[in-house]
Amino acid sequence: MEPTRDIHATLVDLLDRVLDRGLILNADLIIHVAGVPLLGVNLKACLAGIETMLRYGIWRDWDEAQRAVATEEYRRKKRVPLAPDEEVVLKMFASLWYDKGISHCWRPCHLYVTDRRVFLFRKEPAELLFECRYEDVRNIATTKKVNDAGKETYYLNLWPWSGEVVQLHPSDALVARDVIGDRMRTLGISLAENLPPLTDDEARAVGSEKAPSLVA
Repeated sequence: MEPTRDIHATLVDLLDRVLDRGLILNADLIIHVAGVPLLGVNLKACLAGIETMLRYGIWRDWDEAQRAVATEEYRRKKRVPLAPDEEVVLKMFASLWYDKGISHCWRPCHLYVTDRRVFLFRKEPAELLFECRYEDVRNIATTKKVNDAGKETYYLNLWPWSGEVVQLHPSDALVARDVIGDRMRTLGISLAENLPPLTDDEARAVGSEKAPSLVA
């Protein structure tokens, strides 16, 4: 950093110079009491933008440490929330029907079927949208409708014992239904005999009035 002098410089010029080139402060301060020097301060400071400081090798260790912390935090937020030794049996893209308050939309996410539970997770922003252990599943079923492209597509409905029906649109609802059903049978968990009916709002969400097909 070479010292320069400009008597016509404005405040904007000063700020631009501080951020881009940097500013070196050298100050010697001596405090006297009754003419006796008691305290001396020798000050040497560098004031500049972070990029300029790093370009001259200042605060490089701090910058690397901050980047490492930020990277780990970013990875932690995007990490799939699996319990120790929990095994993913099936993963596929899905959408979750959301109708809380004034919001009514399909929220994109990924469907995870593990050896312990079913859950929906999205990475951006990182959020666990839904989870349910197999023993808390009352029933599961698929509904079918014709989409705007004229093709039939399947939706997956999941009824927890403790809440309202959860409506999903997986990339392959039939496979997801069968994998969940197989896992529940492996664990010795039976589905309820009676399938809860869809409300009018729930039926409109999937655009189908057809009776759902039960898992055998």
